[in-house]
Amino acid sequence: MTAALERTVPKNQSTAAARARTAARAGEKYTTALRSQSSPAVYEPPSTFPGDGGPWISAWDGNPYNDVNPACGHHYKALCGGCGVCITCDGCYCREAAEEARIDAETERAYEEHAYHEKHTPECYLCERGRKESADYTRCPKCGITYPDGFEDHMAHVPPYCYALPAYPTGIDWGYLRGQHVTLVGRDYSVHGLIIADQPAPDPADYRPQMQLQRTDPGYEDDFGPVNLRGWLEVRPAPQA
Repeated sequence: MTAALERTVPKNQSTAAARARTAARAGEKYTTALRSQSSPAVYEPPSTFPGDGGPWISAWDGNPYNDVNPACGHHYKALCGGCGVCITCDGCYCREAAEEARIDAETERAYEEHAYHEKHTPECYLCERGRKESADYTRCPKCGITYPDGFEDHMAHVPPYCYALPAYPTGIDWGYLRGQHVTLVGRDYSVHGLIIADQPAPDPADYRPQMQLQRTDPGYEDDFGPVNLRGWLEVRPAPQA
């Protein structure tokens, strides 16, 4: 019977269509017969979450740099094509990124507060770490230079950058310079000026004794401001008349 039906099909139809029509006349489902002759369909993953917890929720197009989570716009960083609900394989890294940002912000605040500490603060973990590394603020853990003024020297030296320490120790009474012409000798250049007479004397124990100076160098006569006398290699008062 099947052979007789096949002979009734017009010659201009395709073999697949003819076989499907024949199968239908013989009592077989047309879609079943047609599926056996057609090419397999190309599967395309959905571009949004299916909402039922189904697998493969990514809009990944095969490009490892374009594995974007369609729900939030962030990158997955890893894909497995699994359940689509975990955060370790086929989930985005929003939670981890937020936690990293929080830790970075806390660290930045701790360093900013530590930079303004004028004495050792046990509650500050950066102070405690510096104290241990410098053997109770006696030497630089990087270059080994000794600290005559303890915590203040450690903060000014700034390991591991190892900036030069102030040239003079604390305890000097700088008040005698008021009203005198001085030469401040530095590592790269020198400055000449007049220490203003009408100003209070700095505390001898001050780690950064500031005094107002009026420049007398040619071309710098308008420069006026504070100088840290302890940071210069030499402070030479003008000879007494």
